[in-house]
Amino acid sequence: MKIERFNKLLPLLTFATLVHFYLAWVGTLPSQVNPYNDVSLYGSWMQDLVNSPSSVVQIPGISKPFVYPYPAVAPMLLAFVVGGGVTWQTTLTAWLVLISIANLLAVAALVRWGRGSQNAFAAAYFWLVFLAVLGPVGLGRIDSVATLLAIFGVIALQQNRIGSALALFTMGAWMKIWPVALAISLFVADVRRRLMLRSAAFTIAAVLGLGILLGLILFGGGVAELLGFVFTQNNRGLQIEAPAATLWLWFAKLELFESSIYFDQGLLTNQIAGVGAPEVASLLTFAMVIAIGITIWLGAKAYRFGADSKTLFAVMGLTSTLDLIVFNKVGSPQFEGWLAVPIIAGILFEVTRWRIAVWLALVVALLTNLVYPVTYMDLMGLGWLSIGLLTARNVALVVFLVWANLRLKQLGDKRTHNVVLD
Repeated sequence: MKIERFNKLLPLLTFATLVHFYLAWVGTLPSQVNPYNDVSLYGSWMQDLVNSPSSVVQIPGISKPFVYPYPAVAPMLLAFVVGGGVTWQTTLTAWLVLISIANLLAVAALVRWGRGSQNAFAAAYFWLVFLAVLGPVGLGRIDSVATLLAIFGVIALQQNRIGSALALFTMGAWMKIWPVALAISLFVADVRRRLMLRSAAFTIAAVLGLGILLGLILFGGGVAELLGFVFTQNNRGLQIEAPAATLWLWFAKLELFESSIYFDQGLLTNQIAGVGAPEVASLLTFAMVIAIGITIWLGAKAYRFGADSKTLFAVMGLTSTLDLIVFNKVGSPQFEGWLAVPIIAGILFEVTRWRIAVWLALVVALLTNLVYPVTYMDLMGLGWLSIGLLTARNVALVVFLVWANLRLKQLGDKRTHNVVLD
């Protein structure tokens, strides 16, 4: 039996290793755009932190405002220390090694070290193919850490450890906010809500308590710094890759309505300017809340009509994740990596007609890779090819969201359940 498990696990781990070597290689090839530039930025932040005088230590998210929640500093600092704290190249190498090892462990855990079902192996292979198609941003962002935590949350859910699953999703949201979509979906889909509330409350209290301890007592920070990532996001404009920015990209290409691309020095991102763009950016957060509210309503309806909890979790998780992407004024390429987790859950839990979601996710990932980093400089010059690819990607995201909403609505259709029961 052990030999049989080994024979099933070895090809998977070999493929996983090749995918990660490929991503590390292609991401470090000479090009006009460095897809691992975020990791070099992490290294510079950690260098400032480590080299600052002890009397004026400024911890991002604790004693000074930070674009991410403060727990995101932990993997950055770990990579910096493991890399020897010398240059951004050594930090990058350490980051890629650590993320790759963690991903390999997640792949092995997903298939229960060879004891998993055929669906578990299919989910693992999907994730690896998805990473390869998405490109280097699948590894070179803090989102990859949040994704790992979310995948381990799905594994915990598969093993019926509902409290652990909710805690992992909550912890993932303290790295990058998006896993909150999975936490909400699980809370709606499963009946054990008291257990989940206790788990989420404990996790949030632990993170906030540690933050307050470090901030207020040791490093002179406060609640404003602890929650600074919220205010930083609110101040953003409309990023060029965001689905809502597509129209203004075409306006800029056609020189209409004073539209153009500009670089935000504070946020280090390319944003769109033009008549109506700031107003749309300011409304998108409200639109996102409305969209998630609709998803929760559809999910609650499906729960009342007796939808299978794990199927409901996967479909609702996909829908709410797409809500966070489509209605986001930020359109960073790593956002598309979020889609992998609910897709993995759908494969693992044998959701019917899930192949459509699998293929749509792969199409979105491929188009994202072609936009960033492949044709990103062309996009900066408002080239036809890159704008066309980005438009296709954003249309695919909207189509995906419509499909996910229809699928979720179907789970709450009494007639659908009657057909199943008959």
